Amino acid sequence: LSSPAPASSSAHGRSRTWACPFADTLKINADGAFRENDKNGGWGCVIRDDNGGVLQSASGRLRFARSPLQMEVLACLEGVKAAVSLGLHDVCLETDAKQVVWAVQGDEFRLSLVGGLVHNLKEIIAENFVNFHVRYVPRQCNRVAHELASIGSRSVESDSVVTAGVPDCILYLVSSDLADSVE
Repeated sequence: LSSPAPASSSAHGRSRTWACPFADTLKINADGAFRENDKNGGWGCVIRDDNGGVLQSASGRLRFARSPLQMEVLACLEGVKAAVSLGLHDVCLETDAKQVVWAVQGDEFRLSLVGGLVHNLKEIIAENFVNFHVRYVPRQCNRVAHELASIGSRSVESDSVVTAGVPDCILYLVSSDLADSVE
């Protein structure tokens, strides 16, 4: 596992905007949401190709969530599982949760409340990917996944929703990311 570029830079040297992954690599952006008042959590992830095209997105809800960190790890786990189901082998995972990056790269979280989820995530990564990178990005580089997590947290059902593409209500974010990545 490695972490290529620093958090605030992109594959093309720009900062603070979403950037296409390197050639022949797919990017998973993942984010979690947590509502303290009712303990509901949501997660969202999007898988994009090296031209910024969306291959798949997903969102879901978890009732009785424990913490924001649990939802962040769950979002990454769901994104990685989606990549496996698509048969992908070269992947960059981006999250706006530094603790998740630290958890994937180290052993500090093995005895924490999210230790089991982190273990599952690391196991899936080790068993299924030829090249895998995880890195922290600021929230503005993770807007599509953030909105998917918000949608997931507000969904009525606890089931996940997986689509080829993204929901119409957030297409503008994908378009904005692509416009920013070619400036």
